[in-house]
Amino acid sequence: MKSRTLAALFLAVASASLAAVPSHQESFGFPLGSDRKLADWRQLVDYYQKLAKTSDRVRFTDLGKTTEGRPFVLLTISAPANLARLAEYQHIQRQLADPRTTTPEQAKALIARGKTILVITCNIHSTEIASSQTAAQFAWEMATKKSPQIDRILNDTIILLVPSLNPDGQQLVVDWYRKYLGTPYEGTLPVVLYQKYIGHDDNRDWYTFTQAETRLTVDKVLNAWRPQIVYDVHQMNANGPRIYLPPWVDPIDPNIDPILVQSMNALGTDVALELTAQGKTGVLVNGVYDLWSPARHYMLYHAGIRVLTESASAHIATPIEVPFDKLGTGRGYDAKQSAWNFPEPWPGGTWRLGDIVDYQLTAFRAIATNAAEHRERYLRQFYTVGERAIERKNAPYAFVVPAGQKDALATARLINILRFGLVEVEQAKESFEADGKPFAAGSYIVKLRQPYGSFAKTLLEKQNYPNLLEYAGGPPKRPYDVTTQSLPLLFGVETATIKDAFRVESAEVERAEPPHGEFQRDDKAAGYRLAGTTNADRLALFAILKRSIQVFRSATGDIYIPNSASVSGQLGSISASFPTHIFPVAAQPQGSGWVELRLPRVALYKSWAPSLDEGWTRWLFEQDGIPYTSIVDADIRKGDLADRFDAIVIPDNLPRAILNGPGSGASEFGTDLPEPPVPPEYKGGLGAAGLEQLTAFAKAGGTVIALNRASNIFLNSPGAPHNLLQGVSNKDFYGPGTLLHATVDSSNPVAFGLEKSLPIFFEQGPAFETKTGARSIVSYPSGSLLASGWLLGGDRLKGASALSEVPFGDGRFLLFGFRPQYRAQSEATYGFLFNALFYAATKPASL
Repeated sequence: MKSRTLAALFLAVASASLAAVPSHQESFGFPLGSDRKLADWRQLVDYYQKLAKTSDRVRFTDLGKTTEGRPFVLLTISAPANLARLAEYQHIQRQLADPRTTTPEQAKALIARGKTILVITCNIHSTEIASSQTAAQFAWEMATKKSPQIDRILNDTIILLVPSLNPDGQQLVVDWYRKYLGTPYEGTLPVVLYQKYIGHDDNRDWYTFTQAETRLTVDKVLNAWRPQIVYDVHQMNANGPRIYLPPWVDPIDPNIDPILVQSMNALGTDVALELTAQGKTGVLVNGVYDLWSPARHYMLYHAGIRVLTESASAHIATPIEVPFDKLGTGRGYDAKQSAWNFPEPWPGGTWRLGDIVDYQLTAFRAIATNAAEHRERYLRQFYTVGERAIERKNAPYAFVVPAGQKDALATARLINILRFGLVEVEQAKESFEADGKPFAAGSYIVKLRQPYGSFAKTLLEKQNYPNLLEYAGGPPKRPYDVTTQSLPLLFGVETATIKDAFRVESAEVERAEPPHGEFQRDDKAAGYRLAGTTNADRLALFAILKRSIQVFRSATGDIYIPNSASVSGQLGSISASFPTHIFPVAAQPQGSGWVELRLPRVALYKSWAPSLDEGWTRWLFEQDGIPYTSIVDADIRKGDLADRFDAIVIPDNLPRAILNGPGSGASEFGTDLPEPPVPPEYKGGLGAAGLEQLTAFAKAGGTVIALNRASNIFLNSPGAPHNLLQGVSNKDFYGPGTLLHATVDSSNPVAFGLEKSLPIFFEQGPAFETKTGARSIVSYPSGSLLASGWLLGGDRLKGASALSEVPFGDGRFLLFGFRPQYRAQSEATYGFLFNALFYAATKPASL
C-alpha cells in the first residue's frame, strides 16, 4: 500500500511538472510553424530557459557568446536519471574514443552502460529558418510527452540540441522578415550576410575554426562529448525534392572509415522509410550532396556519423505555390519522375513553413528513435572505428613539419588547427632521420596511428579528386563543392610525408606559439631594415605605418625605416607583436627606385547582393588590424573617390550581382519560381554610373583591386586583358575549387617577397590574355597545372595570366583571376592582396 501511495505521489508530481512546461501558444502567441509567424532568438532563449526550469528532462547551457554577443545555447535532453550522471556518460565516451587506453573487455562493459550521444544542429544557414522553430517544438515534445517511443529515446540517448548554430543570423532574418511582412517585399532574402563575416560559408569553417560559433560548437559540444551521431538540419531550393537524406553521392573522402559510410547509409534510408510510411512524398536519398570536404564533415574524422536533411524552402515563413510542372532536376533526381532513390514524387501545390517543420519533426523523431534502438551498435562501432584508426597499416606513417619554416605564423596556425581538432602532435627534442631525410630538432611530427589520424591526413595531404563520369564514356560529373583543402599548400608550409616508422625523442605539443619578433635596437644606426618576405612582415608594416613612421621601399621590395628619437621605441613594441626581424643598418641605402609608403586608405565594396568574399576579406582585415572603410553602391556612384581612398577592393561576386544588384537574377542558387521583389533602396547595383566612377578613380591615381569574378566587370576598360574562359562551357572547362601551380613575377610591387612559384586557389575565375601595356604578375605554366584537387580542361589555362596589372591614367586596375585570401585559408597568397594595398599608397622618393 505504501509503495502504491509513493508511486501515485511521484506520478502526481511528474504530471504537475509537465503541466507547468509552457506551451508554444502561451510563449509565442502562435503555434510554431504557422504561416507568416516566427519566434526570434530572444524569444527562443527565454523559452528554452523556462523549459529547463520546468522540466527535469532538459538542461539549458549558455556555452558562450556569438560573434555579435548573443548567447550560444545548448539544450541537453535525456531521462532525469541520465542528466544526473552526465559526467559519467561523458567519461564513458572519452574511454571508448581511445582504444589505446581501453581494452576490448573494458569496452564491452562500457558499451553496456553507455548512451548514444546524438547532437542535433539547427539553422546554421539563417534563411533556412524552419529548423530554429522545429528545434523548439522537438524540445517541448521531449520535455512533456509520455510514450514508449519517447521513454526509449530519453533512457537510451543523450540529445545535445544546438537550436541555432548562428543566433545572430536567426535574429537578423526574423527582424528582416517582420520588417517587410504585409508589403510587396514579404519573404525576400536579406541583402546582407546573415553571419556577420562569412554568411553561407559558416558551414565551410569546420577545419580552420575561424568563427566564434564554430569554435564553441567544436570545442564545447563535439570535442567535449565525441558523439556517435550528428544530425545537421538544412533547407534547399523550393522546386526540388521535399527532403533529402543520405546515402551520399560519390565521391566519398577515402579518409572516412567505411563503417561510418555504411552506418550513414543505413540511418538515412531508415529515416527515409519512416517519412514515406507516414505519407510524406518527395523524399530523396543519394542525390546532390557528396561526402568529400571536411569543411562540412568534422565528425566523420572523429568516429561519429553525420546525417543531413535538406528540406525544400518557402519564402522564409510565407507560403509559396510550386506547380508540378515547375519541379526541376538535379544531381541524382528528376523531381517529377519516380526512381529507386526517389520513389514517390511530391504532386506540387502549396508549400509552407509548417510543411517544412512537419517533415523535419518526423526526421528528428526517427533519428532519435534509431539512435535509441541501436544504442549498442552505435557505441560498438564508435570503439571499433577507433581501433581501426590506431591499427592503421597503410602508408604514410607520419607527416613531419620541418623546423625553420619561412612563415612562423602560418606554421603555428597549422599546428594549432590540428590540435584544436584533437590531433596529437609531437615536437622533436633532437635531430633525426626519417625515410632517409634529415630533420632538425624542433620539427613537428604528426603520426597517423592515433584516433583522429584521418583528420590530420585529410588536411595535410594533397587531394586527388576522382574523375567520375556521368555515364560510361560520358562527360565528367562536376563536383558539388571545392575539391581541395590541403593546408600545407594553402598556408605555404613545407611538410614531408613519411612512409616508414622512425624513432626520435619528442614531447607532446599542447599549442604552438610562433617565435617572438626580433628587434636589434641601435640608436646610432641610420635606420632599420625589414625583409618584407612574410605575412608577419607585412602585418608589422601596417602597424608601423599606422604610427605615421616614415617608411621607404626599394625596387626589390626591401623596406628601410629612417631612425629618429621616437622610432626605436615604437619598433620595439611592434616587433613584440609579430614574429618579424627588424635590424639596424649603419648607413642610409643609396640608389634610385625607392618609393615612400604611407598607410593606404582602403575601401572595401559591399554589394547588396551579399558576397561571401567581402565578408571573409572584412574578417581578415579586422583580425589583422588593417584599416578600411566599407562602401556601398551609393558611395561609389556619388564620386570623389580619389579624394577619400587610395585603393578600392571589389570582392569576388557574380558580375551581374555587382552591376545590377539583388532582385535581378543575381542569385547563384535561384529557381525559375517567382521571387518576391527586393526593397527599392537596395536595387540597382553599381550600374553604369558606378563603373564610370571607378574608372575615374583609377584615372586619377587610384588602384582598383578586383578579385576573381569581379575582374570581369572591368574587361572592357582600355588596355584590359581578354578573359580566355569567357563563353567557355563548363562541360569544356571547370575549376570549382582547386589548387593550381603558378609562376610569379616577383619584380612587380604586388609580388614583392613572394615565392617565384606557388599554388593559387582557383575557383571559377577568369584567366587573362594580356594586351600591350598590361603586365602579367602571376601566370600559369605550360607544364603541369594541378597541385591538388580536380580540374577539367586545364590546357586552356596554360600560359594565361592569373593576375594582371592594367595601367590607367595615373592609376591602375589590378585584376585577379583568383581569390588571394580565399576563406581566410590561402595564407601563401595573402601577400598579393597586402602588397596591392601598399602599392596603392606609394609615391616616388629619393634617398
